[in-house]
Amino acid sequence: MAHIPPETIEQVAAANDIVEVIGAYFPVKRAGSVWKALCPFHNEKTPSFHINPARQSYHCFGCGAGGSVFRFVMEYENLNFVGSVKRLADRAGIAIIEQEMSAEDNARVRLRKRLLELHKEVAEWLHRNLMRTPAAVHARHYLKGRGLTQEVAVSWQLGYAPDAWDALTNFARSKGYSAEEITKSGLVSQREESSEVYDRFRDRLMFPIRNDIGEVIAFSGRVLGGEDTAKYVNSPETMLFKKGNVLFGLHASKRDLIKAKTAIVCEGQIDLISAFEAGVRNVVAPQGTAFTENQAAILKRFVEGVVLCFDADNAGDKAAERSLPALLDRGLFVRVARMPVGEDPDSLIRKQGAEAFREITDAAPGFFDDQIARLPGNADVRTRRDFARKMAEFIALVPDAVMREDAISKTVSRIGVLRADFEKMIPRKRQSRGPTMEMEDAMEEGGLHFEEPSHTLRMLCLFALRSGRLRLAIKSCQWQRIVEGQPGAELLEKILASTVDTTRPGTLSMFLSSLDEAEEAYMAHLVGERLPDPLDETAIHFWQDFCSNQIALQLKRTQHSLLAAVAAGEDVQVWEKQRKEILDLKNVLTDVPQPSESSEDPF
Repeated sequence: MAHIPPETIEQVAAANDIVEVIGAYFPVKRAGSVWKALCPFHNEKTPSFHINPARQSYHCFGCGAGGSVFRFVMEYENLNFVGSVKRLADRAGIAIIEQEMSAEDNARVRLRKRLLELHKEVAEWLHRNLMRTPAAVHARHYLKGRGLTQEVAVSWQLGYAPDAWDALTNFARSKGYSAEEITKSGLVSQREESSEVYDRFRDRLMFPIRNDIGEVIAFSGRVLGGEDTAKYVNSPETMLFKKGNVLFGLHASKRDLIKAKTAIVCEGQIDLISAFEAGVRNVVAPQGTAFTENQAAILKRFVEGVVLCFDADNAGDKAAERSLPALLDRGLFVRVARMPVGEDPDSLIRKQGAEAFREITDAAPGFFDDQIARLPGNADVRTRRDFARKMAEFIALVPDAVMREDAISKTVSRIGVLRADFEKMIPRKRQSRGPTMEMEDAMEEGGLHFEEPSHTLRMLCLFALRSGRLRLAIKSCQWQRIVEGQPGAELLEKILASTVDTTRPGTLSMFLSSLDEAEEAYMAHLVGERLPDPLDETAIHFWQDFCSNQIALQLKRTQHSLLAAVAAGEDVQVWEKQRKEILDLKNVLTDVPQPSESSEDPF
């Protein structure tokens, strides 16, 4: 693994406020002295993810995840520790001097960085092609015909892929990218019969796909010629791009999503861009027609409901139905906006303006109301039976009791069946599990299990972390003998060996990041607890009481063993020696170092 100097890690931690860092990924709300959010690491309906700015740590009371700002970036962006330090260093403008790194880690980090650089340069090259080259004149005419101006093309960095088999490949090579990097970028395809590659995107209008912090990670290309080929071609999944985890336009619209509390889901990139540029900015588009669970989880961090705005045809209906399970499972209220026949958001906005589109989305009925309204009044028995079965399947997905009751009542009224008969058709849905079960699952998966300290050791760890004077007192005596056999002794040992200083915010993050994942999550929760004043005096008295109790217990056990040895006629020298050692431990109660200076705790 790479080694970054401790002082650099501390500098990076101090320069990255954890609330600001996490708040850049998804919405967080102040709740007294902490900030709350929906946990990004497990499915939940109410916020249990707490961020403590004073301790520069986070903890989820649902799944048990927690740690420093480094741990969050590691988990959220799937980076190792060195990668998270570098990411946060880049954010703060701090230079990282690299030292030794394993070959595997070095290759992975370097490849990811190179692929991001490649996508950035290719996006700029494609954009120049669109804006300047004669070969792209038909692409510019296409944009003009769709009402997309030059300013819009610049704002979204739209591009043009030349009608050639190797133009992009040659550009990438001219910039010094290797064959391996170009292949792993997904920007080229490989011929089946040989190792030769060719450009994946040819004669297409290009849309850069960005992650939620604005980095180009993939592309989508729309055909400009005949319709004898796929209308859209997207990048394949790569190290950078997992299409089920990305929402097109989110980097631009996330603040508007938070404000509106509702996401308008468009089917394609041009629909989204037209709506956004017309002023309807709470828009996103999935990479495909149906939502994945991960995309729904991302949306839930920003909004309370969605308006599905897919094409008004059978394919659009199917897309809405396929999206429903993931969206409902996240507790999102789903509405359906139906465009006039033959129109999509883009064409409607061009013909009638943004207000017409906004009126339709504002008035969009709930999914179940929309389905019920579309059942013909003269439907025969078979049609009503099939409809009832479909609705029962959908209702089974609804976690909200009020919404579920409403859907059942409207359905039985519309199809004319007894409620009891209809309820028998609703499949049993596995009940949501509470935090305890989620925590147990996480522990079983190997990430969060360790032997938690006893209550006394737990408090001792917390006091030791926060009181430098107590750490001196503990280390000045035979503390290993006193805590011997106690769960949590290893954690206390790590605290005593650290140089954590609560008057310097970066050192706590640095210490947390030095722990095992399970220990870090545990300590992130622990440091959120309030401690009494005065801290040092309380901590010292706690340590003295703990020592007295432990010494008394050990002395009692030794005396029992001594008496048993005497009664059995055994040699008692061993027990006498042990009893003397225990009595000597009492010296720790009077050997408490005095503070050399104020150790006021900023927490």
